[in-house]
Amino acid sequence: MSISSSEVLKPFLRGRFHEAAGFVSLGACLMLIAKCSDARTTLAAIVYSISLVLMFAISGLYHRIQWKPQARQIMRRLDHAAIFGLIAGTSTAVFMLALPPEKSVTPLLLIWGITLVGIVQVLFWIKAPKWLAALIYIAAGWMALPYIKDISRGVGVLGSWLLVIGGVIYTAGALIYAFKKPNPFPKVFGYHEIFHLCVVAAAVVHFIVVYQLIANMA
Repeated sequence: MSISSSEVLKPFLRGRFHEAAGFVSLGACLMLIAKCSDARTTLAAIVYSISLVLMFAISGLYHRIQWKPQARQIMRRLDHAAIFGLIAGTSTAVFMLALPPEKSVTPLLLIWGITLVGIVQVLFWIKAPKWLAALIYIAAGWMALPYIKDISRGVGVLGSWLLVIGGVIYTAGALIYAFKKPNPFPKVFGYHEIFHLCVVAAAVVHFIVVYQLIANMA
């Protein structure tokens, strides 16, 4: 299997943002779990925390290390699958914490169903066009939109805006990933680094919402 030079010679900052975010998110998530006051809240926090830390950790490892061809393909699949994991983990926390239990079942089944479809796609069709991968990410990320009225009752006006802002940032990042633009300094800070920064920024915004939901229940 041959590898192009663009795959071997990674930009200087490739993976560094997610590597740092992995360590920060680990500490933040431990604090989040410690703040939980009941079983449902704790479960939501654990699912969310695992998805967040794993996504940053796998991404950091994948992008920072020069893997051999076979290992690189495995890590690439895990990296893309972890993105779906984060979408499902974040949605799980919001649905479980912001919605009444009886109203959270359907959206939870839907988001995890979409997540499984996405994971199957990245595991068995990793070379799918970037635009297709981005489209599935965006569709999964905005799956909560039909439930926004019910969610807004749980998160409040500010929380609702933060969820939307985070979603917009994620969407912008996915589009940058799909179209590979802008690509200002390919050898140091290219389109992929901008995509990674969008993921970090959106994750921070959504973490604030989850933290506030848990704090309100403490």
